[in-house]
Amino acid sequence: LSGIPWWTTDVGGYGCGSEQPNESPYMKELIVRWYQFGCFSPIFRTHGHRQGPAENASNALGCGPGPGHPWTESGGPNEAWSYGADTQVHLEKYIKLRATLKPYIAELAANVTKTGVPTMRPLWYEFPDDVNCVGVNDQYTLGPKYLVAPVTTQGATNRSVVFPKGASWKNLFDPTDVVVGGVTKMVKAPLDTIPVFERV
Repeated sequence: LSGIPWWTTDVGGYGCGSEQPNESPYMKELIVRWYQFGCFSPIFRTHGHRQGPAENASNALGCGPGPGHPWTESGGPNEAWSYGADTQVHLEKYIKLRATLKPYIAELAANVTKTGVPTMRPLWYEFPDDVNCVGVNDQYTLGPKYLVAPVTTQGATNRSVVFPKGASWKNLFDPTDVVVGGVTKMVKAPLDTIPVFERV
């Protein structure tokens, strides 16, 4: 709605001088929850400055200003495997899920070009007749198909979700869990799961 349909974030946060080590429980939880959010964003991009030895960006061709120059330092390791094997399993889940969403994301991107309709939409955009969707600022739909409710509270393992009326919603990770819209419900959100429901 702000004119930035291909909006995204630096998954994991870029860093602000107070970042914690990748192995810390805080960073492990943060990166998992942010990967989940990134998976259901128009662009899914891991980018950030992490603690640890800086990697020099100069290459064998001699490109760049040279070793030691601040422009060439990229910060510590930030790959999916940089947070430990236990965390890597969760990150891989969302990398693979994003790959399955590629045709849908491409369809939404083409729609942006054709009509200007944003990919991420506030609930009231898709459900203008549902007064319960007005003012909901921590959920959105990814196109018309997915209801996304990111977990943004540290340590949370559940969260309240508004299910817009006029549709039923099937849990993306448990197809037996179907919610008829028009209710607000507390749903489970263990660390490996972001609440996402498919419109049916």
